[in-house]
Amino acid sequence: MIGKGGELLYEVKWEGYEKKSDRTWEPEENLTENASEALNEYLKSIGGREALLNETHTAVQSKKRGRKDSSTPQASTTSKRSKRNGSHPADSEPPASAKQAVWKPPAGSWEDHIAHLDACEDEETHKLMVYLTWKNGHKTQHETSVIYSRCPQKMLQFYERHVRIIKREETPVDSPPANS
Repeated sequence: MIGKGGELLYEVKWEGYEKKSDRTWEPEENLTENASEALNEYLKSIGGREALLNETHTAVQSKKRGRKDSSTPQASTTSKRSKRNGSHPADSEPPASAKQAVWKPPAGSWEDHIAHLDACEDEETHKLMVYLTWKNGHKTQHETSVIYSRCPQKMLQFYERHVRIIKREETPVDSPPANS
């Protein structure tokens, strides 16, 4: 559809929302960031943006408001009724398209991104492993060499909290210990 400002608008059916009243008309700029794959598939299926503009222009002139030509076969006659179970999409598993790729720690310093740091020795390699809990809730595991370069202050604070230095009275090396 062509908007009042002359921009191209797309009718969006949101995943998890089956009612026609839940659909919205969105400008292309709203779709390029999070739905570019779906937008590109749609444009490819109709022959590109130019074909869409031509169809929309023809529809406006004939006052068909973008309806398909009646000679084109109907896609499916299945009912598009809303879900009858009354559940809300927020209560269900996120749709496959909403699942994010594996999270990776940010580039550069991690000092401001870490909520909690913990460490323990790997039983097989006997290396000290550092477990990070990030402020965004993610958890990762790293060798100390990575931690020393990405968040040395956090590691120093960890050592200060856990290492205790105990001073002993020094005994001169030449004199034997005192007999009691």
